[in-house]
Amino acid sequence: MRILHLTSHLNMGGVSSYILCLSRALARRGHSVTIASGGGELEPEVAAAGVPHWRVPLHTSAEFSPQVFAAARQLVRRLRREPVEVIHAHTRVAQVVAARLSRRLGIPYVTTWHGFFRPNLGRRLWPCTGSRAIAISEPVRRHLVEDFHVPPERVRLIWNGVEPSEFAERPPAELLARFRAQHRLPEGGPVVGSVGRLASGRIKGFDLLLEAARLLLRRHADLRLLMVGDGPRRPFLEEQVDALGLRECARFTGSLADVRVPLALLDVFIFPVRWPEGFGLSLIEAMAAGRPVVATRAGAVPQIIEHGRHGLLVEPENPQALAEAVTTLLRDPAAAARLGQAAQQRVRERFSLERVADEVEAVYGELVNTAHG
Repeated sequence: MRILHLTSHLNMGGVSSYILCLSRALARRGHSVTIASGGGELEPEVAAAGVPHWRVPLHTSAEFSPQVFAAARQLVRRLRREPVEVIHAHTRVAQVVAARLSRRLGIPYVTTWHGFFRPNLGRRLWPCTGSRAIAISEPVRRHLVEDFHVPPERVRLIWNGVEPSEFAERPPAELLARFRAQHRLPEGGPVVGSVGRLASGRIKGFDLLLEAARLLLRRHADLRLLMVGDGPRRPFLEEQVDALGLRECARFTGSLADVRVPLALLDVFIFPVRWPEGFGLSLIEAMAAGRPVVATRAGAVPQIIEHGRHGLLVEPENPQALAEAVTTLLRDPAAAARLGQAAQQRVRERFSLERVADEVEAVYGELVNTAHG
């Protein structure tokens, strides 16, 4: 099957990682997969995977800007020369372009909704949901049906996933030692932290993580906090680090294409998100790496983690509860290890990339069969 993934950009983050991993999985199955985007930090990873990339002017959040229409014109010409059977759109801008391509060329398209969107006038008038809409979690599925009135029979629930084997094996000791030295992480002291884009807004809850770290330092004076990721909110978080007196504790690593090394060094992974968080790919990656997890009961998290079985859950907006749960795990390494092992098994059983590829492939089959029928 000839498949085109369409997205605004390939910057670090859950959406781009999802597209790259899914493209590799589909290519391994013999499909011809191409990505079209405005480019970004993960372009070298795409090239290394052997996935063709078409750069088009889509690096914008303005869904009806002139460059979006220019991108659509470019893609119409390209697809007439190199036709595909299915278009898979992953961002709102990509959905608008996919809808135009579908109308002009008769190619069926599917959309994946990676989170929540305000049902503004543009989205209500031009929903661009495609012949099928994939929701990455049950809360997102309800959002599509209830807020955007997408017919339930057109929505497919396909939870995100990762390749468990990529995270299960501990990185080599020399890589761990190099990372420790680079980020001044002394041996022996507890290391906690999180991974994610430091995006504008408060959804990711990194401010709560810093508040919790201030409380944790009272009990663990040698604790170190890793913040893996980058983004427009970083300057505000760095100001908060100074205001809370965390300069000797907190470490900002910036964006990393491979997060397996920092994950391997964490004694506890903290996922402090607020609503709305559609899924949380970094949470699944931490679980796949066998890290003990403390997370908030927000968005899809309670459907991923059963409290006390795969990790510990606390209420959102509560740094005190986060700190207490982390302390519980730091004081009982055996219990923490058991939770990490159970989390790893949970990913293998429910959130594997192969399962995602199976289910996405089935959706493509529905569209192609209908188009040819």
